[in-house]
Amino acid sequence: MNIGILRKWAARVSVAVLGLALLAPNVGSAQAAQTPAASSIAVLMQSYNANSGRIDAGGWWTSAVSLSTVMTYHQATGDSQYDYAISGAYAKNSSFTNDYIDDTGWWALVWIQAYDITGNTDYLNMARTTTNYMHNYWDSTCGGGVYWSTAKQYKASIANELFLAATAGLHNRIPGDTTYGGWATAEWNWFKNSGLISGNLVRDGLNVPTCTFSTANYSYNQGVILQGLIEQSRATGDTSLLTTANSIAAAAVARFNHNGVLYDGCEPNCTGDGSAFKGIFARYLRALATATGTAQYDTFLATTANSILATDTNSSGQQGNSFVGPFSLWTPTTQASAAEALVAALGSTTVPSSTGVLRGQESSRCVDVPNATQTNGTQVALWDCNGGANQSWTSDASGRLTVYGNKCLDVRSAGTADGTPVQIYDCNGTGAQLWTLRSDGTVVNTGSGKCLDATGHGTANGTLLEIWTCNGGTNQKWGRS
Repeated sequence: MNIGILRKWAARVSVAVLGLALLAPNVGSAQAAQTPAASSIAVLMQSYNANSGRIDAGGWWTSAVSLSTVMTYHQATGDSQYDYAISGAYAKNSSFTNDYIDDTGWWALVWIQAYDITGNTDYLNMARTTTNYMHNYWDSTCGGGVYWSTAKQYKASIANELFLAATAGLHNRIPGDTTYGGWATAEWNWFKNSGLISGNLVRDGLNVPTCTFSTANYSYNQGVILQGLIEQSRATGDTSLLTTANSIAAAAVARFNHNGVLYDGCEPNCTGDGSAFKGIFARYLRALATATGTAQYDTFLATTANSILATDTNSSGQQGNSFVGPFSLWTPTTQASAAEALVAALGSTTVPSSTGVLRGQESSRCVDVPNATQTNGTQVALWDCNGGANQSWTSDASGRLTVYGNKCLDVRSAGTADGTPVQIYDCNGTGAQLWTLRSDGTVVNTGSGKCLDATGHGTANGTLLEIWTCNGGTNQKWGRS
């Protein structure tokens, strides 16, 4: 990040910034260091309404996006201080469906994400309820797909992208599921053959009953499809879906770009729903970069973040509707959009390919395959560092951590719950085997969003390793030497 801009931003909001702010912070407690992302989230949370349980209570689907933004920040940094917004939204709202199928879809993704963070099955069940509601509006008109609203006059891309992400996401979190996996496959088979993707950009939707295209391109349509393809690739093991996602992402970065900064066609006058679009794209662009282990979008995201801080932030830390500036038309939705971009810019998601040990900060012992076995399903553990092949882990550009050249560090049965064992298994390209080595020392599993963890803060030889909600503990910090 440009240090001059960092200083300018720090002076503007009168907040001490620790280090180069767009590197992931070293989380030592439940709260993160004060970075631009942390400050933006703090301003956003000033819009939390305890009576409604929602952030940005004036908007329904945008309040879902705002909550998801806060949860993504938690997953990126380990800062859990705002988790009350998750339980608050659930407690204060009895239903998360309405006449707009895409609005329902945003809440479906919220509750999947909330389940990932908390392990609370009530949230997973709510995700099922909302997704089932969406499926009620699938039919064979125009060959398939869900409608945009209960009026059944339009099949919007956004509703179908959300349905893909929700159904594939549920399949990935419900052991033995066939229902949601089948719906996800039907959705993607229809979507890819519908003509909605043209020139690697997603059109807005299909008019019913003529099945003619609304050809407008909006940035959020290019973003949500990335999440849907990430989940569907994980569900099916089909890595070509990530190649498709990358083609869409690259085209969108070229299309929604003003001098290297994320920019929408409605600027500088984006208001209402449109002011949420850019941040959604930024969030899922980072998700794709994490899933594929690429740094190709880091410069774009960092340039966007620099521009937000330099031109789109006022003296109160509020961020307006245009990332290229000037600051104007602030709402909680514009704040959430900027916060998403700043979270997405929290440093490179990968490190260069390298080989070495993973040494625990708390234990000073290494991640070890017991007895140097190569048997699939062997749970890894701590052991005195000895330079053996069973302690030599190679990180590669895809995000894998391999041992013996052909075995991957793997979350058992693609689990997402706290305490799921971490083992070795034949490499298969799924999210259960993709890891992000963050600059704060945490090793985060892509499929679950959780951290490699030494069970119970154990430090003795033989302490088994698992995944656990990232919390900044020293038992979740690892070094490469």
